Amino acid sequence: MTETGNAQRIRFAPNGALYIAPAPKVGDSLGAGTVLPTGLDKLGPPYKNVGFIDEGGVTITPEISTDPVKVWQSSVPVLYNTKESSFKIKATLMETSRLTTELFFGAKWVESKETPGLFRLDLKSTPELTEIALVVDWSQSKTQYRCVIGRAMISDRGAIQLQRAENGKFELTIEALDYNGSLGYLLTNDDLHEAGNTVVEPAAARLSGNTVEQGGSVVLTGEHFAAGKPAAITVTGPSEGKVTATQVSTDDQGNLTSTVSVAADTTEGVYLIKAAVAGVEVQAGSLTVKAKSTPK
Repeated sequence: MTETGNAQRIRFAPNGALYIAPAPKVGDSLGAGTVLPTGLDKLGPPYKNVGFIDEGGVTITPEISTDPVKVWQSSVPVLYNTKESSFKIKATLMETSRLTTELFFGAKWVESKETPGLFRLDLKSTPELTEIALVVDWSQSKTQYRCVIGRAMISDRGAIQLQRAENGKFELTIEALDYNGSLGYLLTNDDLHEAGNTVVEPAAARLSGNTVEQGGSVVLTGEHFAAGKPAAITVTGPSEGKVTATQVSTDDQGNLTSTVSVAADTTEGVYLIKAAVAGVEVQAGSLTVKAKSTPK
């Protein structure tokens, strides 16, 4: 009997969100600019949720344009060569906010100095195009997907229709730009190699706080790692060897707990902390070390 397919492999996107942030820059110091997500954890600043999107959802379009290589000895092409490629995101934003209107018009709102509460947005004859980072999340039950574009620009805008019975909408097409040889990437906990109904919870780690004084400490916790394996916790920042973590192993459930200690003479600044178990590395977060406060 011919196999007809596996209904458990069919996916929908009943839940989702679109996030915008400034595009990361090559010259950004550690922790200073936008950090592209490498997992499925909840996004924080500088990422901003654009809010409700119309019922058509988000359209993701990867395109590859090719040229055929034709030869005398064959009536059909013997090869196709990549001419150009693109990665586009299209969505119609339903909320009228500072974020959505500035994205749509490509300019910033400025409050009037003469009239408090009055705001003005100037459309320049030669507008400055803004680079953004873009994240699209969608999920069905525990199955999560995330599309990340590190560097993009708005390439097209739809018209706004002002009507009595329908809300204003902001239609945007956002196109990926080259970012270190990449147009973007996808992340998921959907095990596509299995029967189609298995969701693999991604490894994750976090800090109990993102700010600490010299001489203080925070706790790093993690879950969904390989069970019973040693964890390697790395710290990168202004002072080498001054911010340290207790070396631990994961328990039978794949969880780990480690104390991150900051020496009293640690240089102030931002430290990036990562946890790795059995070849799986995740970012726990950025820890800002401040000078120890002096008792009054």
